[in-house]
Amino acid sequence: MDCSGFVVVVFRELNRAKMPRSSRKQWRLGYLIPVQKARAGDLVFFKGGAFNRINHVGIITGDGGFAHASTSSGVRYSRLDEEYYRKHLAGVRRIF
Repeated sequence: MDCSGFVVVVFRELNRAKMPRSSRKQWRLGYLIPVQKARAGDLVFFKGGAFNRINHVGIITGDGGFAHASTSSGVRYSRLDEEYYRKHLAGVRRIF
């Protein structure tokens, strides 16, 4: 399961919400909020790759961390203050 698929499953199971399948389409939902105001359930997005576009999404857990998934590592927990994620942070969006 990749990152956007993880978001689709979690939002369907917990919120009965139908989410788009790609992180770039998920980025268009809700509204942008400051990372300092993020709370559990908000989506956190990252940019990268050759075109520096949205290419990863996770779900804020409310303790400075977020849950996300990749096809190579499965579902993981990481912290927003890790260097890689700080460097690639695109923003946090609140859906509900």
